[in-house]
Amino acid sequence: MRIIINPRYAHLREYLEHINEHFDHEGHEIHRDRNVIRTLQVDGLTLCVKRFGKASLPVRVATRLRVRASRARRAYVKPLLLKERGFESPEPVAFVRYPKGLFDSVSYFVSLKSSYRYSMADIMKLDEEKRRKVTEEFAVFSAQLHKNGFLHRDFSADNILFDSVTDRLSTRIHFSLVDTNSMRCGRSVSLKRGCANFARLVGDDAFFAYLAQCYAKERDADAADCEALIFKARNEYRERTGK
Repeated sequence: MRIIINPRYAHLREYLEHINEHFDHEGHEIHRDRNVIRTLQVDGLTLCVKRFGKASLPVRVATRLRVRASRARRAYVKPLLLKERGFESPEPVAFVRYPKGLFDSVSYFVSLKSSYRYSMADIMKLDEEKRRKVTEEFAVFSAQLHKNGFLHRDFSADNILFDSVTDRLSTRIHFSLVDTNSMRCGRSVSLKRGCANFARLVGDDAFFAYLAQCYAKERDADAADCEALIFKARNEYRERTGK
């Protein structure tokens, strides 16, 4: 077994060393596809635990030879990189990997469960005034994210959480990113790639047009150019996926 624990949660080591057993017999399942996500309760905390599905053989070999980090380890590291730059993501608790044979393993990523009540999948359920406010704040957030070199490769509505948070005397919309293990970190994201990053969101044409306008303002770009890029990427994504 290989385990990395956030020092703040060192007191949970014994529990985390047996996370596979707790995962199989406790908690509540909240997501299942190739990967499975469950919430678990321990020591007054609600943990969000993701068990990664089996990777392809080339990826498993590369991970075993340490040519590349495992998905679970990247899932642990990426939120820390975001937090260093002032962006939010559920706090990572641990990464655990159980070897199974030479090139196989079962990996878990453990984080705290976010308390934010909404995701960008809820954007069209909001009244017009609130929707415009969230869109404006989201555009600022996204522009700063891209200018800082972060490109979330699954920037879909369910992976972007938000809520109203009161800081001192003001109330603002805060955003938090989940499922960041494949996120790229590096140079500032180009305007074209930044606009294309919105393709997986949900909303009507008016939402995307206003998002383009607000994002363009933050990137010192032409609003018409941003709108064209966003709608082009959105249409291509729909044609490719049928969504």
